[in-house]
Amino acid sequence: MLFNSLNFLYFFPVALALYFLTPQRLRWVTLVATSFFFYMCWNPKYIILLIISIVSNYFAGKLIEDAKTHSAKKVPLVVNMLFNILLLCLFKYLNFFDDNIRAIFEFIHVPYPVPEPWFNKILLPVGISFYTFHTLGYTLDVFKGVSKAERHLGKFALFTAYWPLLLAGPIERSTTLLPQLNYFKDFDYNRTREGFVRMLMGYFKKVVIADRLALYVEELYNHYDVATGWTVWLGACLFVIQVYCDFSGYSDIAVGASRIMGINLLENFKRPFFAKNLADFWTRWHISLSTWLTDYVFYYLGAYKASGSKVVFNVIFVLSICGLWHGANWPMVLSFTTIGIMMSIRYLWQYNVVKKIKPSNTYKLFDKLPDIFHIVVTFLMLVFGFMMFRAKDMSEAAVMYKNLFKLGEANYLYELIHYRGLENFIIGIIALVILFAVEFWTGDKFIEEVILKKGQKTRWAFYITFLLFVVWFGMFNSSLFVYFQF
Repeated sequence: MLFNSLNFLYFFPVALALYFLTPQRLRWVTLVATSFFFYMCWNPKYIILLIISIVSNYFAGKLIEDAKTHSAKKVPLVVNMLFNILLLCLFKYLNFFDDNIRAIFEFIHVPYPVPEPWFNKILLPVGISFYTFHTLGYTLDVFKGVSKAERHLGKFALFTAYWPLLLAGPIERSTTLLPQLNYFKDFDYNRTREGFVRMLMGYFKKVVIADRLALYVEELYNHYDVATGWTVWLGACLFVIQVYCDFSGYSDIAVGASRIMGINLLENFKRPFFAKNLADFWTRWHISLSTWLTDYVFYYLGAYKASGSKVVFNVIFVLSICGLWHGANWPMVLSFTTIGIMMSIRYLWQYNVVKKIKPSNTYKLFDKLPDIFHIVVTFLMLVFGFMMFRAKDMSEAAVMYKNLFKLGEANYLYELIHYRGLENFIIGIIALVILFAVEFWTGDKFIEEVILKKGQKTRWAFYITFLLFVVWFGMFNSSLFVYFQF
């Protein structure tokens, strides 16, 4: 079920009514039932996979906590991790691995012994990457002793399958979500206002901006071979903005819907396009994933405490894992690897050069450049790295990078804009300016915190403006959220 579908407009008020009408001690039953229904609306048969994940991780958590020694705890932890990763690889990466091994055999002119795979017809279960990391984090927290194993199977099922975050996150932590499932809050008017304001902003990002920009991004990538110079730059910039508005829009709707029910979810975005460098960007973009990889992968590798070369490896490796998590194809992996390489270059500059020349005027010059310079440079670096994000294969990505540097040309720019409609493009740009103006105005606070403290006229001006944009200019074609493929 999509948040931007008519079905969700029926589902949400019914789910809310059932939740608040149910006695507190039984609300977990209502939430589990609505969550399973929500997931089965996508593909009923994959509920079996979700239940397997719930049951296996539930018992793994108990076995880890009940083990008497540290070494004894490792056995159920390792078995459970391997089982989770095996399920993820089976449904998401098996065909990717097979294609690459097949290509190697063909390259060395050796017959490949495995017949044409039947598993390339297996559909990717929506949300599997999210709830796999969700439950892996839980068992690791139990192993480290920072979280107690959940003894109530029903509440653990709710922790895993809670419908606002089930399909595309955020990737929750046991320490923040599980305690909230022991006491459910009653209806609260102010909390409901906060939730609806956040949901309204989410719909504005998704149906007004993201789905509109997607028209031009699709046109560019469908004609990547004829687009050159500034056309490629424009399309690549629009793509990065589209992904942000699409995914942060989903997160806003999820956070807002959950807020109404009195359950607070992790924030997933915090003005990422105001980041002043790539390291700053990753503290603002897909925060639940970046912190998950930091806590459970990066720090286990030694983080920044290792030697210079090891830190470089750690950064690139973690970003490569991030790319592989996003998609089972080389353009996706290399897209994030490129970002990791650029972050490593900055690290080497900071810790091997800046320390030695810090008193010099050269460093002071870079340090004193206005924030807008750092913001623009960071954004352009992201555009350069993420250009492969949507490419079908490396040959397509190579052509786009080649055409990217033909800066004297703008082939296909006019057709790109006018084929999908100049008016749509203008509406998208105006909405984008409004969004960035709001993000600049609110600063590091969230929109509901700022709006609900304003006077009645300001609040209603916001409500009416954004609601009219969503109703008049929203593209309600039930288009998928970008991160559903992950």
